[in-house]
Order: sequence, then C-alpha cells, then structure tokens
Amino acid sequence: MAAVPRFYKNQIAEGRGILIFSIIFSILLRILFATSFDESAVDMDVSGGYLWQLLSAFSGNSLYSLIGSSVIVGSMAMSVVHINTDSALIRRRTLLPPAIIILLFSCHPSLIWISPAYIGVLFMLLVVSLLFSSYNDSERSLPAFKITFILSLGSLFTPVLLVYIPLMWLGLIIMRCFDVKSLLTSIFGFFIIYFPVFSFYLFTDNLNEFQAPFLSGSNVHQLIELPFLNYNAITWTFLGIVAFLLGIIITDNYINRHKDKIRIRACLSLLTFVTLVSLLLSVFLNVAPIVNLYISLGVGSLLLAHFFALPETKGTVILFYTYSIFYFLFCVLSFLSVV
Repeated sequence: MAAVPRFYKNQIAEGRGILIFSIIFSILLRILFATSFDESAVDMDVSGGYLWQLLSAFSGNSLYSLIGSSVIVGSMAMSVVHINTDSALIRRRTLLPPAIIILLFSCHPSLIWISPAYIGVLFMLLVVSLLFSSYNDSERSLPAFKITFILSLGSLFTPVLLVYIPLMWLGLIIMRCFDVKSLLTSIFGFFIIYFPVFSFYLFTDNLNEFQAPFLSGSNVHQLIELPFLNYNAITWTFLGIVAFLLGIIITDNYINRHKDKIRIRACLSLLTFVTLVSLLLSVFLNVAPIVNLYISLGVGSLLLAHFFALPETKGTVILFYTYSIFYFLFCVLSFLSVV
C-alpha cells in the first residue's frame, strides 16, 4: 500500500472513520426517507413464508418496520465482521465490511422497511459463514446438513431460499467439502424442517395454506415475464456500473490475490459465485427478485470490502471515490423517486 494516499489508508482502508461516517450517514438517510415516503407507497413485491405471515402485524406498522430493518442491518454488519474475523478474509485490520453493508442497505426508500428479503440475507450470511468454516473439512456431511437446514429454516420466512440449496452444493464443491454422503445428509436437512410443517397442515386439513407460499406469484404467466424487461434506462445504467465493478474485482482477484492463502482464494471464489448467481437470479428469475437482489448486495459487500481494503495501486483508490460519487447520486435519485 505504499502508493496509496495516507488519508485513504488511515481513514477508509484501515481506520474507523469510514464506519463512523456510514453509521451517521445511514441514520440520516433512513430518517429522511422515513419522513418523506410512506411504507405503503413503496413498491415491495415480496411474498413471505409461513413464519413471516406471523409477523405481518409487525411489518404493517411503519415505526416498527423501520426499527426492525435497522436492527437487521446492524445484525448483518455484525455478521460480516464475524465472517471476516473468523475466516481472516481480509489480511489487514479493517472496518470496511460493516461500513459497506450499512451504506448499501440504506440508499433507497424500499430498504428502510423490514421485509422477508432482509431475513433471507441474514440466513445467507450465516450459510456463507458455514461454508467458509467447511473448507476441506474431513466431516463433509455435517456442513452440508447444517447449510441445508439453515436454508430450509430461512425458507419459512422467504421460500425462494430453497432455490439456493442445490447452488450451495456447488459452493461446497468450491470449498472442497462435498461427496455423495454430503448430498444425502443435505436432503435430510430439508426434510427435517418440512416434514413437521407438512404434517401440521395435513392434520389440520389445510394443505392449501401449505402450498400458498410456493404458488403465490409462481404462475406460468409471471415466470415468463423476465424482470429485466421492466427496467428503465437508469436501472440499466446502474446495473452496468455494478457489472463493470464486479468485472474489475474478479479480474483483480485472479491477478493479484496470489498473496492470499489458498483457503482465502477459495472463499473469494465462493463469494463471487454467490454474488453473481443471486444477481443473475434477480435479473432473469421472476420469483422474489427483490430477495435475490438483497442477497447479492449482502454477500457482495464482502467482495467490495476485500477489494477496497487491499488496494494495489492508486487506481483502486480513484475507483473507490468514483463509485462513492455514483452511490451519492443514486441516493439523490432515490429521494427524487427517479429510481
């Protein structure tokens, strides 16, 4: 980091300044959005699962919804700190992981209200933590069971998490922790959650209620309506900016991360895989695209933090400030209801 400006190194890459700023700025943004937008006026088409339906009264109150989402964002910030510390993902001391995730989940009016998508991010971060700790584990069946169990439990809040079960099998392969026994125990992790749920609705003669979370919004007509067909020019522009940044991060990880241990490189590959897949699902799969977008933001925040905390040249610093400008522009456009 010899060529990196001292202010960036001391206040952003390794200092506390960026975290303090992110907390203050996100609080101000959330207050501004909450006083300017009503929860019912924000388009949040996210259907919840069985357990989320029990919290409908909680989410229907704007104040409770605002507090709930803020608490979850704080929990996500602590989760990424734990993931980074436990796995030693970033080889330097940094507070960028919590700072970035706080900023990302406070830049739009729809983000200040609690929704099943937030629960999905929390569960996915827990899965990422389990995947990191499973690297080359001799007990391969146990991580597979835990991951499927967690995703199945999370699907009781947002059913689209079930889509990630086979995807996480690929994640286990990336972490060198998958075999036939892992597959079988993984399936068992699913049934241990859904067998009691199915039994409850069967014995109460309410199978329609059991099917409801999976059938809502999953008709053929909706499935063929790809989400990106409704994007406007501004959405496409910001999507292109995100794709460009991801491309730079992936290239940087390929060229410059020989300094990291093999395990860390596997972790970065896993983060890249989950971020890209969830982002593609939000663009091409018209089933809870908001949940997939939230997951890509939550998991992708770790990729961003790793990239900007370990700058190799001044170009990374310039890129950070450039994307910071785009971030502030997005916040302004969000306030003006342009995006």
